[in-house]
Amino acid sequence: MKKRKTFGQIIITAMFIWSALLCHFEASSLREEGDFFNASLYWFFGFTAVLGAFRFKIAQLIYRLIEFKNNNKKNKV
Repeated sequence: MKKRKTFGQIIITAMFIWSALLCHFEASSLREEGDFFNASLYWFFGFTAVLGAFRFKIAQLIYRLIEFKNNNKKNKV
């Protein structure tokens, strides 16, 4: 399953990474001010942005796991 990356996909991936960096720096400044709740929220949002940046790799991994599971079921029957 080889998928060619388009220019739009590369831009969106870069924006996910950029937003993760912005969330991290905002969370760091909030933590220094003592606002731990909002800082942890920003770090959670940054983590989900990183997951969004790797969305194609995550989908590929899930696809392979499902394919592996289905192949094992076929071999057992």
